[in-house]
Amino acid sequence: MVTKVGTAAVLAVVAAGLWLVAAPFALGYQHPGAGWTGTTRTDVITGGLLAVAGFAGTLCVIAGRVSELYADARSAASLAVPDNGQADRRNTGS
Repeated sequence: MVTKVGTAAVLAVVAAGLWLVAAPFALGYQHPGAGWTGTTRTDVITGGLLAVAGFAGTLCVIAGRVSELYADARSAASLAVPDNGQADRRNTGS
C-alpha cells in the first residue's frame, strides 16, 4: 500500500538532495569563479546521490500506486461479471 507518509518522505529526500546541491552557491560559501572547495564538492556529491535516490523512490511510489490501481480494477471487474458458467459459452457460438 502506497501511503501519503511514504510519498512525503521520498519527496523530502529529493528536496534535501536538491538543497545540498544548491546550498554552497545559495549561501555564498562557494565563491563565483573560484575552484570548488572540499565542502562544496561533498555537498554537491551527497546532494546529487540523495536526489537520484529520492527520484528512484518516487518512481517506485508511482509504480506501486499504478499496481494498486490495476489490482482494484481487476477486483471490481471480477465483481461486476457474475461467473455462472455462461460467460465462457457466450462468444463461442454454441
